[in-house]
Amino acid sequence: MLDVRKRRGGATVAVLGVVVVLAAACSGNNGSSSSSSGTSASVDTSVLGDKNEATGSPVKIGLYNVEGGSAVSQPNVGDAAQAAADYANDYLGGLDGHKIDIVRCADKADGASAAACANQFVQEGVATVVAGQPAITDQIVPTVHGAGIPWVGASPAGAAELGDDSAYFFSSGFIGLLAAEAVYANEQGYKNVTMIGAENPQLVGAVNAVGKPLFQGQGVTLDLVTVPQGTADATSQVTAATQSNPDAVSIVADNTVCQSVLSALSTIGATQPKFVNSSCTAPEVLTAVGTGGIDGTILFTTGDTAGDDDEAKLYRAVMQQYAPDADPGGITPTGYLSMLGFVRAVNAGGLSGDAAPATIATAIKAAKDVPLPIGQGKTFSCAATTFPSPAIKATICNSLFFVTTYSGLEPGPYETIDAAKALAG
Repeated sequence: MLDVRKRRGGATVAVLGVVVVLAAACSGNNGSSSSSSGTSASVDTSVLGDKNEATGSPVKIGLYNVEGGSAVSQPNVGDAAQAAADYANDYLGGLDGHKIDIVRCADKADGASAAACANQFVQEGVATVVAGQPAITDQIVPTVHGAGIPWVGASPAGAAELGDDSAYFFSSGFIGLLAAEAVYANEQGYKNVTMIGAENPQLVGAVNAVGKPLFQGQGVTLDLVTVPQGTADATSQVTAATQSNPDAVSIVADNTVCQSVLSALSTIGATQPKFVNSSCTAPEVLTAVGTGGIDGTILFTTGDTAGDDDEAKLYRAVMQQYAPDADPGGITPTGYLSMLGFVRAVNAGGLSGDAAPATIATAIKAAKDVPLPIGQGKTFSCAATTFPSPAIKATICNSLFFVTTYSGLEPGPYETIDAAKALAG
């Protein structure tokens, strides 16, 4: 097993506190198909099934998501989480029979709002906190943990999250993305990959301290070239990134940098395979770069929201029914995965007694072979972590990433990559 701590030059887990713009790298988005699916009249809501309304006593569940801040705001992620809770209350019997009462608190990407949300959740007696897409976690997780309240989510990045032994995640987040790309590169026989990322100290720290050892463990050299945030023309950086003729290029950035990098790669006629995160397949990026800019790129994501399988259809139906005004693309599915993963885990494990923090934690730990939301029929289990790194105390219930190659402006068939393979010696 790869011991990240021994191979990262003494760096602490704090380098994993990647800000919200990087969380898009680990979230589900399937380009133009998924971006329109939430409001399309053709969505089949019959996949919601038969009504099974929650009739038990209400249980308060905290919802913590970045929204309302001046620098970054992702309210659609919170709306998707709320939609999943509403769907569960109407069709899944709520949380093991209890009606879910959401207590939503906005992370405004500052320590003050995080601390305020921590206090609100404790004072209101929430039984669990579901993280949609947070930007700040180090100022809230210790308080929640100290109150004995479980923390669950789908996009772990902060040091406090990853170091919390009472936290559960239904995807392996940014570390999983790095690991999945490393495994894929090895399977394709690549020896050198250059990553082009937004100029951000957290990204640089994470790639140097964790990403490079993960790639090295797969026999692949990883180099990093950064692009300043907001760069409209990244030709000079892309030219430098491809000068050594790497076997593949990986892009980890927000929409703006993704667009500039993809455009520059097309301009200079780069022929290397391109690994992209979900920001690079956002509708506005696809419109800007066109078929020539996105065709043949390889998307790494946490689920399939555009396919014909039942889980993809269910996502579209839930968003149509309960959050019709929310854009279902981009990182929006993260909130849905967090909330529905939580509900399914508890319902599978079963509550013994009231819906309290301790009984909920016990139920999550007992969850085994549970259908993974937007997971193409795959399952997750929380009895033990599926991502056994000594740097992580939280339980990662699912280490799968979904990979597809774009044909024109549309994603092709998906395959799965187990990111945890990168941890094997």
